Amino acid sequence: MKVLIVDDQYVSIKKIQTIMEGFCECEAVDNGQAAVDAYKSAWEGSAPYDLITLDISMPGMDGTEVLSTIRELEKEKNIPKEKRVRILMITASSDKETVITCIKAGCDDYLVKPVNRKIISKKLEQFGLTVSKGSAEEETVRKMIETTVESFKAGEIDLPSMPQVVQEIQNIMNKSTSGVAELTQVIEKDASISVKLITTANSPVYRGVDKIQSVSMAISRIGLKECQSIVSAIANKGLYETKNKQLKKLMDKLWEHSLACAHGAKIISKKVSPKDEEKAFMSGLIHDIGSVLLLKSLGEIVSPKTTFDEADLINSIYEVHTSFGATLLDKWEFAQDFVKIAKLHEWTKFDPETEKDVLIANLADNLAHKIGYGFFDKGEIDLPGLDSIKLLEIDPDVLDKIGEEVKTIMEESTGAI
Repeated sequence: MKVLIVDDQYVSIKKIQTIMEGFCECEAVDNGQAAVDAYKSAWEGSAPYDLITLDISMPGMDGTEVLSTIRELEKEKNIPKEKRVRILMITASSDKETVITCIKAGCDDYLVKPVNRKIISKKLEQFGLTVSKGSAEEETVRKMIETTVESFKAGEIDLPSMPQVVQEIQNIMNKSTSGVAELTQVIEKDASISVKLITTANSPVYRGVDKIQSVSMAISRIGLKECQSIVSAIANKGLYETKNKQLKKLMDKLWEHSLACAHGAKIISKKVSPKDEEKAFMSGLIHDIGSVLLLKSLGEIVSPKTTFDEADLINSIYEVHTSFGATLLDKWEFAQDFVKIAKLHEWTKFDPETEKDVLIANLADNLAHKIGYGFFDKGEIDLPGLDSIKLLEIDPDVLDKIGEEVKTIMEESTGAI
């Protein structure tokens, strides 16, 4: 059986390949046009594919367009229905409109992420292929993620709220007449944030001759704009708390990744879009918010006695975290710029019309992985080869320096936030 896997995300391709390559001849491409080209080439070479697994959400030509194009090519070639390639659509959304669109476009079946061996093998058995089932742990992981997403959709999960102080600071920073006194008044409303801000001002990154002992002194040393970023980081850190010991280390790792990404995004923004550096910092903090809330929700519903494979859990979260994160930010009434960043930051292909903030978030995310602050297993990352670095016109040598700067900041600020 010859299979073509089509997905723009490395982790998703790797997961499906791992499941299928033991009993299938697998090939993989990471975009829609490449899928159509591969289909044509295989047919012309008299070695057509028996099955195509096709992700719906991809940049450029999406999965539904690929599906329609292939079905049109089959009609042109007068390929009988029983001999046409089987197409299995894979989507992070289970809404009826998406499913109906796929069926109308001619798919043979569909899967909703996160997928696992048992789910894929059950579908393939319908195509006459018998494959081994997944482990009990793997099924547990899928069920945990699936239950969490469905509970959220049903309104059964209470979302934690973004601390009010973040919005109040944003309002103050938007006023040209605001200064240290106004900012101090807002920050001092939250004792925890006040203490951590003072601690940060005394850290190696900002430390001066005199020891900082008040919020106003901390703001004066750090600066108004920089203070905005730090308070946003302190406030967001609270979202990464969980009482579940199994998930605590994953939360800590995800926090380090998000913070490194925020610092990277801010520095990159200074190079290409200086006026938006604070927005870039916030984008870096919340780009993986879907992963944060999935882990946080799991920590509340999973028994401490439940066993699961950590790698399976992370990969399953990866499959749904972008769409889940975008939905969360939408419900929190974040600007659509942030919603788009959460949804698109994992894409590998971008065109010249892509918004700069999406490109910055993508580049910062990959840079964080490259310098040792990754969360998902993305394999070896070729930074100079990324569309985002090319479209932002950043020299790879400059990016290396940014990476070193981010590492220094992370090392010197350990424990401050």
